[in-house]
Amino acid sequence: MVEVRPMPYRQLFILCACRFAEPICFTVLFPFIVPMVRDFNITDEANVGYYVGFITSSFALAQFLTGMPWGMLSDRIGRRPVILTGMVGTVISILLFGLSKSYIWALLARSLCGLLNGNIGVLKSMVAELTAGQPADKRARAFSLLPLMYGLGSIIGPILGGFLVHPVETYPDIFGRGGFITDFLTEYPYFLPCFIAAIICSLGLIFGLFQLEETLNVSREKEEENSITEQTQLLAQPEEPSAYDTFNTTSQGNVTISPTPTLQAKPAPPTIRESLTPAVLAICTTYAAFCFQAVFYEELFPIWTSSSRGAGGLGFQTSETGMALAFSGGVTLFSQLVLLPPLVSRFGLVRLFRSVLFVLIFLYALQGLVRLLYNVPDFDGQVDTKLWVWVGLLTCLAIKTICVTISFTGCTILVNNAAPRADALGTINGFSQCCASATRALGPATCGIIWSSSLGAKWIPFQLRVHISFIVLSLFAIFTYCSSERLKRLEFEGPYSREEVVSTDESETQDQDQLNRRA
Repeated sequence: MVEVRPMPYRQLFILCACRFAEPICFTVLFPFIVPMVRDFNITDEANVGYYVGFITSSFALAQFLTGMPWGMLSDRIGRRPVILTGMVGTVISILLFGLSKSYIWALLARSLCGLLNGNIGVLKSMVAELTAGQPADKRARAFSLLPLMYGLGSIIGPILGGFLVHPVETYPDIFGRGGFITDFLTEYPYFLPCFIAAIICSLGLIFGLFQLEETLNVSREKEEENSITEQTQLLAQPEEPSAYDTFNTTSQGNVTISPTPTLQAKPAPPTIRESLTPAVLAICTTYAAFCFQAVFYEELFPIWTSSSRGAGGLGFQTSETGMALAFSGGVTLFSQLVLLPPLVSRFGLVRLFRSVLFVLIFLYALQGLVRLLYNVPDFDGQVDTKLWVWVGLLTCLAIKTICVTISFTGCTILVNNAAPRADALGTINGFSQCCASATRALGPATCGIIWSSSLGAKWIPFQLRVHISFIVLSLFAIFTYCSSERLKRLEFEGPYSREEVVSTDESETQDQDQLNRRA
């Protein structure tokens, strides 16, 4: 029996520090991306959605092109150098984005961030390697740390983006005293939030540079030890010598057992074809479909809240959009720390995953109705106030965020459970990230086109066309739910799992895993 190692809390903490910095850089632009595009003076209000969508899509498109190469590279040179390189790229690109004076510059800076950063897939591989052989509940908690850090970062990022733009006008006592800083921030009004985000990411980079340890070699050695142990214990009939057979033998009948097998050579990493099993392809398809609807919503939300009421939006200020997004990040933290573990234990991962996908279908369809709450009187009998709009908006955001948090964590665990070998994790997570990036590239552009086109369709009644984007999003959610049906048939918590998965009965999972290996 292989001894269970203690949880590597120190390394998980360092991974969290690296992960925490990046969502700040990713989300800092959400509150101000719409006014930034307006300031470029390249289009009118009705078509802003087109251009905002292309900027957001450029990041995901670049990640689609480089996600799998980064993952494969991490399988060969190690996880640590790839992660540190990605963080350097994030710092450089967010600073360049803050210096944008034209649409093309902003587009290229955002694309550069995607090209240089394939970290999320590599980070998932490191968590899988650090927690290999751990009990199922501990693995679930470890995997939930990545979206937990995203949630924490997505609180800080929107706050920075919502409150630090145009600092000379917003905080004249601090930044309006004249001199170089005043002139610079007047010329580049969106630089300050990007600069603060870059500083936070740089701190994470320095921390990782001195503290982050490589996990790839440790994972390979552990898998080789497990293979040796299984071969020694389960050998029940004469076999031809394998790569593991160096005999210092004792004989029992016709069975020859080596008490101290020695490896002749380390196995080479599996090929792409060997890594992409049917189970991997199934979960990656669902993951990609879910990422499309998630990024569609992420793009739609700031456009919808920042647009005027006459243009189908809520008429929010940049700071109000930032506060709403920060609230969503807080709900992410609550979901990860409080809701996720007991729900997984109670319902099982696949069942819970499919349930929240079903809830999102109706949530998306109804959220557009929030703007009608302007017509509901507040406690003073006044209409056209934001009281009930905020109540409806935050309620929808809370439910949406809980469902999305559970879904992303579920996808992460299921992708890693589907891996046939430890040294395929980088390739598989890179492939899943490529699939996700492809749909993330399509999602924002599709959202921008649908939003602008529907508002321009004057032949459709106004009260209907302002809801078209949400109705389309609900249809995409139906497709995602239908694609998740394949997960049941492939039994992800059974023979396709490389290690234990989330289950309320750990011993049953281990017994099933051993039977699978015997088969």
